[in-house]
Amino acid sequence: MSTFPVLKTGAVAQYPWTATTRYATEAVQFLDGSRQTFRLFPKALRRWTVQLDALDEQELDAFISFVEAQGSDPFTFTDPATATAVVNCVISADGAAFSMVKEMSGQVTFVVEELA
Repeated sequence: MSTFPVLKTGAVAQYPWTATTRYATEAVQFLDGSRQTFRLFPKALRRWTVQLDALDEQELDAFISFVEAQGSDPFTFTDPATATAVVNCVISADGAAFSMVKEMSGQVTFVVEELA
C-alpha cells in the first residue's frame, strides 16, 4: 500500500487544516411501529482537508504524481494531529487542486477520507 508524500520538512500538513469525524446509522421502522437503529460503519471515519502553500517544484510534482498514480486506490495517510498512520484512505471525490502561483510558491489543496 502506498504512503502519502510528506513535505521536505517531514510535515504532513501546514496550518490551517481541518479534521472531521463522521458516523453513519440506519433506522428501520417496523410495521408494529417499533424502530431499530444500527451503525453502518464499525468505527467513526475521519476526513482531513489540507492546504499546502509555498511548495517548491519538486514537492508540488511529488503530490501531483502521487494523486495521478493513486487514482481511487487506498493508501496510508499520517494523521497530522496524532502523527499516527491511518490505513485505507483515499483522495475524496472532491479531488485535489494544484497551482503554481510563482516560482517556488506552489499550492496544493486536497481532501483525504478514511474508508470503512
